[in-house]
Amino acid sequence: MAIPPEDEPSVGGEPETKSGHVVLGPGASMAWLGTPLSVRHLSRKIDNHTLVDDISVDVGRAEILAIIGPSGAGKSSFLRMINRLDEPTAGTILLMGQDYRQIAPPILRRRIGMVMQSSFLFPGSVGSNLRFGPRQRKEEFSSDQVEQLLSRVGLSDYSDRDVTTLSGGEAQRVSLARTLANRPQVLLLDEPTSALDEQSTHDVEQLVLSISQQDQMPCLMVTHNPGQAARIADRAIYMAAGKLVAIGPSKEIVDAY
Repeated sequence: MAIPPEDEPSVGGEPETKSGHVVLGPGASMAWLGTPLSVRHLSRKIDNHTLVDDISVDVGRAEILAIIGPSGAGKSSFLRMINRLDEPTAGTILLMGQDYRQIAPPILRRRIGMVMQSSFLFPGSVGSNLRFGPRQRKEEFSSDQVEQLLSRVGLSDYSDRDVTTLSGGEAQRVSLARTLANRPQVLLLDEPTSALDEQSTHDVEQLVLSISQQDQMPCLMVTHNPGQAARIADRAIYMAAGKLVAIGPSKEIVDAY
């Protein structure tokens, strides 16, 4: 689909354009007040290569935002800048109204948790993985707290299990639980189910939905699976060549692209 010319936002349910982005859905052009995460003109360039080009988007409480587009579109680069695993060359992010450059990166990465495609669990037991984050803050994470978190991700009584005995789906759920042990305010997910079977994918999707709703947590998820974006995301952005090409209700974006 060609990118339409820049135009002023219109009123009503017809597709709109704003700053060169297609905006789908009624009221989509209205500003969201008090959003916990506001991305403002975020860009990243390396030498003469633009990875991410001037992206702005707000993500609300309990909202799941899918990030879709072709390989090389800059989706993962965009996600990694949100908790400063990569540094933007322009723009910034407001987390709960605070410029995230004012937050020390280790603290920011606890407040904006991230789950990768691979679980990257530490050697040892499941319980020791969940205690890692709190231990870095010199906080005690009791056996009851470990069990409560494991129960939430459907892994009751797994605390003493060695991580090498886990299936791929179990390991990804432990990775989610380990991230939640840091009490994040925002959750980032970079293709968290791409290496999982159908049942494990379903389980992780249901967990993400539960976390977003129960904790009122904004979630941003990169996925190459359009069906997944349509199933669990409230809105989606479509990226190409580092640019945000379109944003709107997930099913509309998936159908359009």
